[in-house]
Amino acid sequence: MDRIKNYRHGAQIAFAIKVLLAITITRFSDFVPDEHWQSTEVAYFLHFGRGHLTWEWYANIRSYIPPVIILIVYKIASVFNFDGSFVILVKVPQILQLALTAVGWNYFSRFASARVGSNAGKLATIFMLVSWFTTFCGARLISNQTEMSLNCIALCLLELGDLAKFSFIMGLNFALRPTAAILWLPFLPEFYGKLKDTKFKNLLKCLEFAAIPLVGALALDSMMTSSLSITWFEFFKFNFLSGGSAEFGVHSPFWYLYSGLPSVLGPLVVFLPFGYFCSKKTRLLTIYATFYIVVYSFIPHKEIRFLLPVTPLLFPICASVVSTLIKKGVQTNKIHGLLGTYLKFAVKLFIGLNIGATIFLGFFHQVGVKRATADISEKISQMDEPRVWIMTPCYSVPIFSHIHHPNIELEYYLCAPKVFRPLYTNGLAYPLIQPNGFGTVDLDRDISKKLVGAKAPHFILAFQEHVPKIISAFGKEGYGYKVCATYFHSYIEDFSRAVEILCDSS
Repeated sequence: MDRIKNYRHGAQIAFAIKVLLAITITRFSDFVPDEHWQSTEVAYFLHFGRGHLTWEWYANIRSYIPPVIILIVYKIASVFNFDGSFVILVKVPQILQLALTAVGWNYFSRFASARVGSNAGKLATIFMLVSWFTTFCGARLISNQTEMSLNCIALCLLELGDLAKFSFIMGLNFALRPTAAILWLPFLPEFYGKLKDTKFKNLLKCLEFAAIPLVGALALDSMMTSSLSITWFEFFKFNFLSGGSAEFGVHSPFWYLYSGLPSVLGPLVVFLPFGYFCSKKTRLLTIYATFYIVVYSFIPHKEIRFLLPVTPLLFPICASVVSTLIKKGVQTNKIHGLLGTYLKFAVKLFIGLNIGATIFLGFFHQVGVKRATADISEKISQMDEPRVWIMTPCYSVPIFSHIHHPNIELEYYLCAPKVFRPLYTNGLAYPLIQPNGFGTVDLDRDISKKLVGAKAPHFILAFQEHVPKIISAFGKEGYGYKVCATYFHSYIEDFSRAVEILCDSS
């Protein structure tokens, strides 16, 4: 009893620390553009009537459910004239996401214990709580994180046999992100086996519950776009039928094996194949996870965040393998041998690496952008009509939600497939278009032509390596700028070392 009590007490403390870390990390660091341009930037556009929508919203491949939830927060805050606050614009939506994540983590713990046993379930919970990946993404407004949280809830409901609620969550998950179906297709036999005696009647009930969020999403998305919008179908058509995901980059089919999974699991990755040789339930989880990874491996564009939805399967598999090996080692009196030594070392290494990765990636990687935007927001707060140019790769900086001002004039680079570019260029004297990566941008030409129809900015935000060329380009046009603030951004070579703010010195 004391061991159980101590475990619960320790888990509660670890859970509280993880929640605090998750929300704190999002204040300092960035991850991917989608955490802004699929959430707060969209809600900002809907609420204030100004801002920017990326081309995905015109292609109708995104559901409006997440930004409309944020929009409701903005509308409520506007009643109290508080909708321009950074807390409302950014932090409250993140807190709502974290609340859903925390619920998901709690359901995950229940699922893991029910699925792979108490001891392995506790170990899986430890892996989840320690994981840098789940902490780093916990409060981020990305659809992958929402999908993961809903998956955790659904896994527990399926394990407990609560199929009506499970079906509702699945319908909602599919409406938000159609690729959620990839994880759940192998579960269909298991789902069907839990329908009990009156299978047809229970199946109809489950379909009704699944249809509720799907119909709701159809109605909402159609209302927001003023046309019939089946976003999940448009998403499928764009990414799979037309191969549109290649627009975002193409990676090796083996990328998840040599980069994605090792980044998420660290030394635990070697245990995944052994999941096929554990208990029947662990074997099934391994088959389900394998199906997910194989299907995603055939999709041209790959990112580590696409592994978020499958982590609720990966951690129980690894925990079950470790627990099984330890048990067999004890039974054969070999736990003090090489196997037992490696198991203990692997678990300790996983914990150590993840604590280090959480601190480094959360507080020392991609940390310059948010500090720079906060600085600019403060600098322009007392100006009547401030002008700010964002001279960075398109969508790499959260703009309107982080640099809020009712009369601001913002210039920034955008990128979109050619068919959607006219949406952004009509009426503009000279649009800032990034055709094929920022390296292809001619800054001298763009700045010269932009100044023909626009006034020079009060402030410019740029990554450090582009600053000398930007200052030189403005100098050729008779404008003087100097660096007035520098913010460290990242130690990793593939990223800019610093973000700088340029001020008018002419």
